Amino acid sequence: MRTSEVRREREMRRREGYREIVLRAAERVILRKGYSALTMDDVAREAQLSKATIYKYVPGKGALLFEIMGQYFDDLKEKMAAIASGPGTASERLAAAVRLALHESESKQSLTRVLWMDKSMMRLMRIFVTTAGKPGQAPAADRKMIGLLREKRQALNTTAVRIFEDGLASGEFRPLNTVRTVEFIEAAIEGYSHIRFWKGYTPASPNAADELTRFIIEGIRNPEQPGKEN
Repeated sequence: MRTSEVRREREMRRREGYREIVLRAAERVILRKGYSALTMDDVAREAQLSKATIYKYVPGKGALLFEIMGQYFDDLKEKMAAIASGPGTASERLAAAVRLALHESESKQSLTRVLWMDKSMMRLMRIFVTTAGKPGQAPAADRKMIGLLREKRQALNTTAVRIFEDGLASGEFRPLNTVRTVEFIEAAIEGYSHIRFWKGYTPASPNAADELTRFIIEGIRNPEQPGKEN
């Protein structure tokens, strides 16, 4: 590897490290104060960095939530890719993927609860549901960030699809639309997390991932090929 390439790679790792520090600091401030009350000065103090440095990695307060959500999708995709390409049957990897998704959702529960109580979050949610093709309904910068988030989410789902493609190829799963299957499972996991809001954010059942995996596999397994029970 050339010296210039080594230097460029080192700089990328350095920038990613700083970006991680900034976003984690922002999350802690949001948990304490809420998003509406947060300022970029708060984030700089929490991260122990200058405000000028903060702006190198996040262009402003309006982009913070988008950046935090984007980081969440990036992290989840990396972990999902390791599962999808890892050892085990498709059913075993599916179980690991469901456990991962529920665990990551649980880890963000406190932040999610604070955001849902914040009036600024409601404004952003209205932007998310803006009808496509009507650019005047949302600022261009927000539309761009939403587009990037959708791409990140799609990349995550595409990674998960590989597990079902392997299950089809091995004969573990019956014929199915792999993309739709991932979408349905994503909805089930999000629905399980959402329903706990109405129960006062009770802790997730320790058996939730196994129960959900058994429910899914019972519906998609190939009856012609007896599989290992999960």
